[in-house]
Amino acid sequence: MRPYLTAMKAGSLAGFSIGLGLGLRSWSSAWPMLSMTVALKPAALGWLAGVVASPVLGWVVAKRRAVASPPARPRWRRVLRACLGAAALAPALLWLTAPVPGSPLHGTLAKPRDADDERPNIILITIDALRADHVGAYGNEDGLTPNLDAFAREATRYDAAYVSSPWTLTSFGSIFTSLPPAECGLKLTTSRMHEWYLYSAKLPGSVVLFHERLRDAGYATAAELTNCFLTAERGWRRGFDDFRNEDGPELGAILTRADTVTENALSWLRLNRPQPFFLWVHYLDPHVPYNSPETPAELRAQYPSSWLTRREYWYAGIVRREEETRARYQEFCRVLYAEEVRFADRWVGELLSGIKAAGLWDSSLIVITSDHGEELFDHGHFEHGHSLYEESLWVPLLVKWPKGHESGEKVTQTVGLIGLGSTFLEAAGVPSEKDSAQGLPQRDGGPDMEIFSEAMFWGTERTALTTGDYKIIYHPYRRSDRQRFEVYDRRHDRWERRDLADDPEEAAGLRDRLTGLTAEANTAAGRWKHSTKQEFKGIDLSDATLEKLRTLGYIGD
Repeated sequence: MRPYLTAMKAGSLAGFSIGLGLGLRSWSSAWPMLSMTVALKPAALGWLAGVVASPVLGWVVAKRRAVASPPARPRWRRVLRACLGAAALAPALLWLTAPVPGSPLHGTLAKPRDADDERPNIILITIDALRADHVGAYGNEDGLTPNLDAFAREATRYDAAYVSSPWTLTSFGSIFTSLPPAECGLKLTTSRMHEWYLYSAKLPGSVVLFHERLRDAGYATAAELTNCFLTAERGWRRGFDDFRNEDGPELGAILTRADTVTENALSWLRLNRPQPFFLWVHYLDPHVPYNSPETPAELRAQYPSSWLTRREYWYAGIVRREEETRARYQEFCRVLYAEEVRFADRWVGELLSGIKAAGLWDSSLIVITSDHGEELFDHGHFEHGHSLYEESLWVPLLVKWPKGHESGEKVTQTVGLIGLGSTFLEAAGVPSEKDSAQGLPQRDGGPDMEIFSEAMFWGTERTALTTGDYKIIYHPYRRSDRQRFEVYDRRHDRWERRDLADDPEEAAGLRDRLTGLTAEANTAAGRWKHSTKQEFKGIDLSDATLEKLRTLGYIGD
């Protein structure tokens, strides 16, 4: 009997060690808990294999040993044998936890994915503040986005895709709930809207997010994010099996660059074995500050070293300067923004290459888009959030459907990102709720959608309605003699240079519709009870913070 016990100890410990070694090959410091789970599964399987093989090993040992009783062993050897025995049996505890949700072995013995389960993996890649007109697939000729352009050649390009808000939290809130910002609890109707958004706003826990429904349908869900408005404290942890955002919820906590985001997302893909899955990857580049680490030094040297690409710096240091200085600063911002777009494109390309290398390309529905555009002084504003013009609401939208899925090369009709969630649920075979937004059309030639957009502007609220023919912007609380509407003919004035609001007949019915939608939005927002206590603060740029930003390449010396 003793040889068999000895063999069981040796076999189980050897199997556990070999399995653990194999499992640790893909260890990622970005996903320590997931890495441990992934490592423990082969370790437990190796232990089980060692236990199963131990009778054969024991028989071999028994055949080679003398039948005579072994001599008495010293006490320390008996203690050592007992410890080894306990270590050999310890992995059995892992198997006892297998039925417990969240345990390392949960699902290991579950029925594998059916061969006829053709649900696609869903990968959502979002690039903060990316203007569509800076992407080559949308006509830009500066060569900033070779990887996005290559992706577009395998995808459906949506030429007129619009967001529901030019702010990160409200835009993603609408995308993930299929509801306008007011209806998903991300809008106030008071003058404290801007302050609330910066320091208190969070995604309400009662609204249903589309990836929660995907998880309920058997999808693994993960998010690799950067942006202080997409943190767990802001409500975004919910519904994700694996969630990572190094940035804190405080305003100004910008920490994670595109290269790190890509490396961490690829680590998750290497670690994740279950399929199907939903993975959301969000890049902060090319958001301000525009300071790509790959901006050529000679290009940056063309401008004063003291210049900063921040909204506050523009208004405090430049806006009252002479025209020549203002024009030069605007050029500076446009040039550095373009370099940020180039940097983001490079690392999105690395992510796409990693998806292909992992053998996930054909089986995946992959979407690349943005949460809003960026104002580069097109209408006198900088950054985003000041307006509802084309540069703020129009975003690139590229959708690569799974292999075998028929779709068009481009869709020219007006669509809204509010329909992304319904599109994902349909692809996964999950029934949409009755009131869900319409999903994305997959071929050209259908009717235009009407996109209602909401935004917050330092206490003054504006709304917009974008159709195939018109853009109407409504200023409901403006206290001046200026017009309450702006009206633009999108067929002949895409960049909204000529306001037609003086003509009362121009888009009159749409004006009435927009005022009605705005009233409904305010009513919906009024149903939510929000705390206005400041939970998140702005970060002072202390010496330590400045040094961290320098290390990450966001600011110069």
